[in-house]
Amino acid sequence: MEDTRQATRTTTIQLNQPIELGGKRSARISAARAAQGQAELDVAARRAQVRSQVMAAFYGVAVAQERIRLSDELGRLSSQARETASKRVLAGKVSPVEELKAQVAEAQALSASTVAHSEWRAAVAQLRQALGDPTVKFERVDADIGRLPSAGLWEPLAQRLETAPAIARAQQEISRRQALSDLERARRTPDLTVTLGAKRDQQLGRDQPILGVSLVLPLFDRNLGAILEASRREDKARIELEAVRASVEAQATQALAQLSATLAQAQTLRDKVLPAARQAFAASTKGYELGKFGFLDVLDAQRTLFEAETQALSAAAQAYQADARLLELLGEPTPTKD
Repeated sequence: MEDTRQATRTTTIQLNQPIELGGKRSARISAARAAQGQAELDVAARRAQVRSQVMAAFYGVAVAQERIRLSDELGRLSSQARETASKRVLAGKVSPVEELKAQVAEAQALSASTVAHSEWRAAVAQLRQALGDPTVKFERVDADIGRLPSAGLWEPLAQRLETAPAIARAQQEISRRQALSDLERARRTPDLTVTLGAKRDQQLGRDQPILGVSLVLPLFDRNLGAILEASRREDKARIELEAVRASVEAQATQALAQLSATLAQAQTLRDKVLPAARQAFAASTKGYELGKFGFLDVLDAQRTLFEAETQALSAAAQAYQADARLLELLGEPTPTKD
């Protein structure tokens, strides 16, 4: 509104509509879609990480349960050995020193049982933390630790790396940076503004249409600084992709090698070492009852059996940890097609 006097006042109503040129809208949509894709990959990576933590904690509790069973079995065998030694001492067949040795072995077994229960409580606390609910209560977990993970699910490793969450996210970051670079280049083109309106001149007593087009001349601002920054960030994303790929490949190779080694160790212990250790312990125990072996032979066979069982549990725990690490690095395994 111009002029305060009604007789000579001029009233103008107009609408200015900017029109984007240079592909700004499509570039902005592409950048938004790339950011959305990156967010989805972040969710997938976080899901794989949580699943890996829960799986590792779950099997940690399962292994701790098995250690408790093993320590209780060791305690039972030690008690039987002490009772046998006591009977032989009362019969006058052996020295009282053997009964003292049996009592020491029984005390050591009870100490191992206490340590096993403490490790189980720590594993349960870790599982509760992984589940995100410190109030959840359970007495035991139902897991078959004899069924070890398979290294074949993660081979060939080169193909698994292409779907790794960290690598996929780094690739998506390159796409996002490319879209932002295209957006900054599009901003070099000035936008066109179209004006449409009407003007009422009271002095002339008529209405006049208003039509106009305006365009900013980019004489001093070609957006070169923002374009250069976007290009350098795009180059940085490419370099970071190579760094992430090398890191994931190294960690995955190490985890797969650990998984293969522990599986081989577990199979050897299960098929060869444990049966021989059980047979030697049974034979030495029976021989001691018959007076053919000394108590040191029984203790040695018992110690050998317990160490073999412990090594088998440690191998199973390391296999599950390596498998969980591969899950975190490479994501959910999918069967390969022949």
